[in-house]
Amino acid sequence: MNMSTISRPRIHFTKDHEWIDFNGTVGFIGLSAFKLAGVKKIDSIKWFNNKGSIEKGTLIANLYSGSEIIPVNAPVKCKFLGPNIRLNGNLDLILESPQDRGWIFFITPSKFQDREGLLQPEDYQKLIRVPVAG
Repeated sequence: MNMSTISRPRIHFTKDHEWIDFNGTVGFIGLSAFKLAGVKKIDSIKWFNNKGSIEKGTLIANLYSGSEIIPVNAPVKCKFLGPNIRLNGNLDLILESPQDRGWIFFITPSKFQDREGLLQPEDYQKLIRVPVAG
């Protein structure tokens, strides 16, 4: 399976390799291509009870790949709005387009301009030590 290198335009990363794309009053959350490198197949997703206000760093879901468990946490304080319905029956979308169409869930951030602790793509590239294509 080929992994797309396309990234959403307003993407920010966490040091734990989640990303958020702020788009108006919502944010789309996924996992970085770096975090998913080497994963061949996503078998299932387990969602956790995410009602009301969710603190930054709260576990939202686990992705299961064979015996590997990949946690997905809230990158900012937020309210959970729901999963990406395109993943129903097509979990491989997470691997095919990890930083674009393969987003996992969406939220409403508690503070729309809260970027504290989030990394710009250039800074994230330095963190994972991958040269930025020019």
